[in-house]
Amino acid sequence: MYQLFPEPLFPDPLSRTDRAREILRKAHAVSPSPSLLRIEEQIRRGDGSSRQLASLIEGSPALAARVLRMANSAFYAPLEQVSSLSRAVTMLGETVIRQLVLTSLVLSRRSGLRSPEEALATARVMGDAVRAAAISRDLAVLTRISSPDEAFSTGLLHDLGHIYLLDDVSAPYAAYLLAGYADDGLVQEEELAGTTHQDVGAAFAFDWNLPDGIASAMREHHHATPMSLPALVHAADTIVRELNHSDPNAEDASAAAVDDALGAIGIERATWAARVDKVRGEYGSLLTLFESMAA
Repeated sequence: MYQLFPEPLFPDPLSRTDRAREILRKAHAVSPSPSLLRIEEQIRRGDGSSRQLASLIEGSPALAARVLRMANSAFYAPLEQVSSLSRAVTMLGETVIRQLVLTSLVLSRRSGLRSPEEALATARVMGDAVRAAAISRDLAVLTRISSPDEAFSTGLLHDLGHIYLLDDVSAPYAAYLLAGYADDGLVQEEELAGTTHQDVGAAFAFDWNLPDGIASAMREHHHATPMSLPALVHAADTIVRELNHSDPNAEDASAAAVDDALGAIGIERATWAARVDKVRGEYGSLLTLFESMAA
C-alpha cells in the first residue's frame, strides 16, 4: 500500500464513530449562507412540499441556477426548455433536489477557506461523485435494485465524508485524495483523521435522518453485501476508477475489479460495455454544474 506518511498523524483515542461525530459537530458550527440555512431547516423538518422547497431555493440564486441547469441538461433531456423553478423541482423530484441541496450545504460551509490544493481535491471528489451518481442511476435501471432517483442521490452523497475529513485535516488529507484513493485507503484515512469517510457518512446520514438505503450505502459501500444498493454504488465507484485510469500497468487489475463489482449486482461486462458511451454523455453534461459547487 502506498503510504503518504510514515507515522499516523492522528493517533486519536476516540472511537472512529465518536471522532466522526466530533468532525460533524465542528463543521456544522460554521453556518452556511442565510438562504441555504433556511433550506437546511426545511429539509431537517421534512414537512414541506416541492412547491415550498422551490420557493426557498429561489432565495439562493446560485442554487436556483444549478437546479434549472440540471433540469435542462442532457441527463434529463427535456422536450422543451425548462424555465420555471417549480417545474424544474417537479421534474428532478424531491429525492434528487434534497440531495442536491445537502451537497451544496456541505460544500459551501468552508468553500472560501480551502487552499488551492484543497479546492482541487474537493473538485476531484465531487467530479467522481457526479460520475458515480450517473452510473448508479443507469445500473439501477439495469438491475432494479433501487429506483433510479434513489441510486443517483446515493451516488452523489456516498463520498461526502471525504469533504468533512478534508476540511478537518486540511493539507495532509488533500494530498491523500490527490494521490488517488481506493478501497484500501480506509486504513490511511484512519491514520490521518482518526476515522474514515464511511464513518463520517454514517454519522451524516443519522444526523439528517436519510433513508435507510442511502444511509447503508454511505456506511458500507466499500464492504457491500451483493445485490444491494451499497453494492451498486461500489460498482459505480469501481467503474469510475477504470474510466479515469491513466496507468496502463494497472489496467488488468482495474478491469478485474470492475468485473467482480458488476458480478456482485448481477451484470455481465458486455451489458455494461454497451451503455458506456451513453452514460459518459449523461454525466458529461452534469460535470460543469457541479464543478462550480466545489469552487
